[in-house]
Amino acid sequence: MKNQKNSLFKNILNGRNTGLLIAFAVLLVIAAIITPSMYSVSSIMNMFQNNAVYMMLAVGMMLVIITGGIDLSVASTLGLSGVICSSLMSRNPDVPAIVWVFLGILVGALCGAFNGLIVGYLKMVPMIATLGTMYIFRGFAFLASGGEWWFPHQFTEGYLKFATGKILGVYNILWITIIIFIAFGIFLGYTAPGRRIYAIGTNKESAKVAGIREPKVTFMAFTICGALAGLAGMLYTANYAICYYGMGDGYEMIAIAICILGGVSITGGKGSIDGVIIGALMMSVITYFISLLPGLSVWQSAIQGAIIIIAVLINIFTGLSAKKRVLKERGALI
Repeated sequence: MKNQKNSLFKNILNGRNTGLLIAFAVLLVIAAIITPSMYSVSSIMNMFQNNAVYMMLAVGMMLVIITGGIDLSVASTLGLSGVICSSLMSRNPDVPAIVWVFLGILVGALCGAFNGLIVGYLKMVPMIATLGTMYIFRGFAFLASGGEWWFPHQFTEGYLKFATGKILGVYNILWITIIIFIAFGIFLGYTAPGRRIYAIGTNKESAKVAGIREPKVTFMAFTICGALAGLAGMLYTANYAICYYGMGDGYEMIAIAICILGGVSITGGKGSIDGVIIGALMMSVITYFISLLPGLSVWQSAIQGAIIIIAVLINIFTGLSAKKRVLKERGALI
């Protein structure tokens, strides 16, 4: 019994999320010392409100990366969805806001389904395929907007409140993000489709032998990723009360950074919603912290790129350590 407790304790200490939590705690302390003003209630609320869209994109990106793929078109999908929703809303102000929410999800799902079709069924390399659709969707966003911008006075109150309204003092966009985290935590951990996503990312051949249809699972992962990006597009416009065809440019890299920082293996087969939550919280604090420091804001993109490289290196070393530990334990049994 004692050995079992020691083994459990050792596994907890060796868990990557424990290291993430420690790093997060250190980051919070450093930020508190340098910029204590960022820990006011209003600052914290604004910080998470402004990063909610990144979090939604990261959840969808996680599903695709776990399958062994990647989606570089999520930011363009966000832009296309936002443009279509804002354009139609401004012309039809009497339509309930919930209609635009579902429209955003539908637009995103269609974009994701197209990615899933060419990657899952036509066997295109995910990075090349989604690099192409990134430009295609951004072009469609420009055509749909006609180069027009939408400003606060053009948005209906109901549309804006879907993101900026509050329940129990918390912004609606944050409640939606929390629901997404919970829903996909259950989806990945407790449903057969969620387990199939891990299966094809871990070993496609073994998954095929087990009767799992790789194209179908890949198509599902990309479609869900697109749907979340579409929802994020509608909520982006409602949250900031602005819309233009180029919005969200570069957000795909932030979503990838959050995933990698949260322990999602870029080679597939590994990742969890709790890790992505911690990664998202860390990225939120880092981004907000940088914005408060004069002179550092111009380095934001460079710092985010450095975070991606460091996170990948951590994932590599963590994986090697795990393999060594397994080999050592096997050797002890022989």
